Amino acid sequence: METKHWIFLSPHFDDVALSCGGLVWQLTNEGHRVEIWTIMAGLPTEGPYSEFARQNHEAWGMSGKAAILMRQAEDRAACAILGASARHCSWRDVIYRQDQETGNPVVNNNEELFGEPPEAYLVEEISQFLVNEIPDTCQLVFPMGLGGHIDHRVLVQAGKCSAMAKLVYADYPYILTDFSAQETDRNQWARIPHALGEEALTHWQDAVLCYTSQLSGFWHNEAEARLALRNYLAGGGGRLWTKVRD
Repeated sequence: METKHWIFLSPHFDDVALSCGGLVWQLTNEGHRVEIWTIMAGLPTEGPYSEFARQNHEAWGMSGKAAILMRQAEDRAACAILGASARHCSWRDVIYRQDQETGNPVVNNNEELFGEPPEAYLVEEISQFLVNEIPDTCQLVFPMGLGGHIDHRVLVQAGKCSAMAKLVYADYPYILTDFSAQETDRNQWARIPHALGEEALTHWQDAVLCYTSQLSGFWHNEAEARLALRNYLAGGGGRLWTKVRD
């Protein structure tokens, strides 16, 4: 079997693990080299933080740099379970970003989080970064952009600008309620079949459970989380999609 080098792009620390962690484990188990690059992984300044950022800190039980360091540690633990290498890039989560002209927060609430357009300069920076950093022989995987979260849409647009988005994963759990996004036409993509068994599911579940700061936002307890991923896998989720037309 020919082994390959895979790089999965994750807007936030948990997106790849949530969306296709079983597949990542399967690829590493088959001998492929897999890396997960979290793009919005940079440490924030010491503040002051916006009200929206403080609300997120309250949910995480930690604030500022400590919160991101905690999330980085969660991600390293999850990647270890999946057999993937973790790379944390220096761009900051949108809750910590300011408008370059006004200095005001880019987003102040959930409505803006899913409605404001991605910052053009950021799309350009990340697009150029990918062009410079991604090896030509690498299998590069982007998020599809379901749900419309601004950080996900930044990566979708970077994929378009760089013309590198040939493989994508469906953003989970957004796919459960939204198979449409401002940047995504589902008719562009065809799902790639891939057999994922019980062992892949177990590693997927275990990896997702590493993100303890995030779990309460999705599920009430561990049992519910494991069942949700099992049902998603059984319904055909957790695989990749390939571009069939522009």
